[in-house]
Amino acid sequence: MRTEFLAQDESLQASVKGVMLASDDSTEVRRQKLARIILDAMYQFLGLLDVNGTVLEINRAALEGAGICLDDVVGKPFWEARWWAVSEDSSQRVREMVELAKRGEFVRCDVEIYGDLHGEKTIFVDFSLTPIRDDEGRVAFLLPEGRNITEKIAIEAELTRKNGELQLALEKLREIDGFKTKFFANVSHELRTPLALILGPVDQLLKEATQLGERERFRLTTIKRNAQSLLHQVNDLLDLARIDAQQMPLAYVCANVMALLRDVAASFAAAAEERSITLLIEGEEELYADVDRAKLARVLANLLSNAFKFTPAGGRICCSITRVANRRFLLSVQDNGPGVPPQMKEQIFSRFAQGQDGLSGSGSGLGLNIVKEFVELHFGTVVALDAPGGGAIFQVEMPMRAPKGVFVRESNEETGLGAYQPIDFCDPQSQPARDDKPGVCRILVVEDNPDLRHFLYDVLIDDYNVTLAENGAIALSSALENPPDLVITDLMMPYFDGEQFVRELRASERFPNVPVLVLSARADDALRETLLEELVQDYLTKPFSPQELRARVRNLVMVKRTVDILQKELNSQASDVCELTAGLVSSRKSLQDGLVALQISERRWQGLYKNTAVGIALADREGRILKANPALQRMLGYNEADIVGVSFVDISEESQRAMTKQNVDGLFDGVIDNYHVQKRYEKRNGDFLWVNVSVSLIPAVDREGPRLAVIVEDVTSRKLAETSLAVTQAELARVARFTTMGELVASIAHEVNQPLSAIATNSQAALRWLARETPDLDEVVAALRRVNRDASLAGEVITRIRNFLRMGGIKREVLDVKSMLDNLLQMLQTMLLESGVQVDVAIAPDLPVVHADLVQLQQVMLNLVVNAVDAMRDQPPAGRVLSISVTDHPQEGALFKFSDTGPGIPPDMKEKIFDALFSTKRDGLGMGLAISRSIIENHGGRLRLETAGTGANFVFNIPISQ
Repeated sequence: MRTEFLAQDESLQASVKGVMLASDDSTEVRRQKLARIILDAMYQFLGLLDVNGTVLEINRAALEGAGICLDDVVGKPFWEARWWAVSEDSSQRVREMVELAKRGEFVRCDVEIYGDLHGEKTIFVDFSLTPIRDDEGRVAFLLPEGRNITEKIAIEAELTRKNGELQLALEKLREIDGFKTKFFANVSHELRTPLALILGPVDQLLKEATQLGERERFRLTTIKRNAQSLLHQVNDLLDLARIDAQQMPLAYVCANVMALLRDVAASFAAAAEERSITLLIEGEEELYADVDRAKLARVLANLLSNAFKFTPAGGRICCSITRVANRRFLLSVQDNGPGVPPQMKEQIFSRFAQGQDGLSGSGSGLGLNIVKEFVELHFGTVVALDAPGGGAIFQVEMPMRAPKGVFVRESNEETGLGAYQPIDFCDPQSQPARDDKPGVCRILVVEDNPDLRHFLYDVLIDDYNVTLAENGAIALSSALENPPDLVITDLMMPYFDGEQFVRELRASERFPNVPVLVLSARADDALRETLLEELVQDYLTKPFSPQELRARVRNLVMVKRTVDILQKELNSQASDVCELTAGLVSSRKSLQDGLVALQISERRWQGLYKNTAVGIALADREGRILKANPALQRMLGYNEADIVGVSFVDISEESQRAMTKQNVDGLFDGVIDNYHVQKRYEKRNGDFLWVNVSVSLIPAVDREGPRLAVIVEDVTSRKLAETSLAVTQAELARVARFTTMGELVASIAHEVNQPLSAIATNSQAALRWLARETPDLDEVVAALRRVNRDASLAGEVITRIRNFLRMGGIKREVLDVKSMLDNLLQMLQTMLLESGVQVDVAIAPDLPVVHADLVQLQQVMLNLVVNAVDAMRDQPPAGRVLSISVTDHPQEGALFKFSDTGPGIPPDMKEKIFDALFSTKRDGLGMGLAISRSIIENHGGRLRLETAGTGANFVFNIPISQ
């Protein structure tokens, strides 16, 4: 509080928050001033209004917050002040509150006003109007009050937002948990079918196959026992999924729970006898209660299973059921095992919870959780306690009667345990022990699971002497006493795990350098690398192949024996130790350098293989793809898995498949070393792409034999460009032909026009001389002579033009008809493939020697083939066939025939088809067949159209020179 003292007229004055305090103030005045100071300091907003809402007084804090002075508001309506200028709704709301307070009501609300930074910033206030009454009880004044609650509202908003986020997170967590439960349920449900198909045939084999040997029966029994164990865990997962989905109803029946306990305990009698465990049942002869019989049997079985798991051989298990208060019964299962550690008693019934290492044994961690869930469905409780003298007691307390309104069936003891399958706790029957074979390596197998331990014995006993140990402690004692040639050990074992066993083994000075193979279900890469670097020689993950295990064991034993031989040799020739050691070190370094170089080369090859734009594939003898790089996968539209097995023969265009198969066979048969071809491949979606293919044979380097290396280059874009270029060139040629034809026509018209005009003039003159009454025959004769002269002149012009078009005549040579046709069809291959036309060629073997102009004859054949292809474009693809035959005709010589399956030539056009400038095609020039006929006639032959079947049949002959 700032206080100023000023001396004035010998009186002491002080200013506090704008209120002047003087020493000569009267008591009443001083009290009023002090009250004003207190009110200004206490409230963010405080004032006094008359009954109509006119401002009489406002405290200093409210005025400063709005950036106004008292004179700005005194005598004016309260709702018109700066505070309420936030919105018209705020002003109207205050006005309504004044009306309510005027009638004697106390009103309040949270409202936003201009109250900070001199009226530039809004705040939220807890605002109220209190009516002040006079001595007669009438409303005399209105008292407006307000406290700043901006921070409070912000905190509440933040809390609301956080609560919303927490709620969303909780819902998301519930959704994820639901997905997880549904996933486990789906997977578990899908596992039941293959398990049924395992257990069913195994049961049949065990019951019906009377000729089974002990080894085969042991294997089938192992399969059955482990399949039943897996089925039990699958059923647990399904039950938990149903409980989570609240789809686990109870089928109440009034049952004798003591009889049910005895039935379940009977299934453990064999295990108790084998392990010398005393199993006691205590309680009344009969005790009836309303329960779900199947679920209570599961509860009893899981509690007894848990007791047998932790009770040592020669121990004691006691089960009892007794009546307790409030019409309930108490089920107790007591053992003398190690008991439940204090820190585990609360979480022992949680899902997937297991005991501490060394005590947990095997299991999924679901058994006791199933007990808890089933007991709670019966409105009961379950607890784990310490037993007197050691061990654990599991107590279940449940009501004897079902809830009111629930249907309870009558007891039917003949139903037995229904679908309950007892768990087999007997140790698996091992195979008969075999005597050690002299001179054979000995292997120490360390595995806590009896079935897997005896399975490993079965896999290895034919080739080695095998010693079994159920934990690391027993194995360590055996290994130190009689060192084996190889140790195979599990990692996760009770009391003494595999890693601890191996470390103790390596630390012992008495133990020689024996290789160790770890066989574990833990797919932990970091642990695997650590063990391989520091302790063990090999690491194999379960499940494993017996053949792979035998191969690894054989390699390790061979290395061990080699080391032993070398060590023996070194011991006998101590003088050569340094030299031999240096040689070994040098050899090892050389091998390591070679390995590094090989790895670098392999990485480079892999980089090229995966990133090149060229397709690379490995194929078998049938042309099937064994492996393909990403580029080839993209070309053909397959993924990495689907492209395996796709045949290069099958994806080749149909007309090329026979040749592709012939080339593949030729590579494998040694006929050809490699081949290169341009062809079309069919993609997965049915489209085609043009490719350049290079194929060579990779010699056999393993048992799989030789393979094909296939390099594929996509040239579709190049072919499209070539096709586009060919179209453009053809169009330019067509334009050039039209231009040339125009020039030719103009020249002909100019040369022939004059003699034709003269012929017309002289003809008309002769007609006029004849039309006279007395014809002048001399003049007529003279006119006709002039006509003859001009006609001869026109004929000479035409002859000169024909000689010019012949371009120097025919250059005859001996033709290889087959080679000529092959070259022509190869040149037209792209057009034939795109139009889907199949070409059949038949050439007579005894064809005589043909002398002709190669270029001109190819031009004729080119015109005929192109015309045939154009004619068949509108036909179905399967029916487009062009047949070309060349035969020897006694009179006509070499007879060439071109037949297509198109629509044929209409009868009215057959006479015009060879005329110049006549064409059946919209964009045709009409000169092809005319020129072709001229060429054939110049060779002494004849080009004609014959009628035979469907389509067009063009035939021409070339006479044989004598």
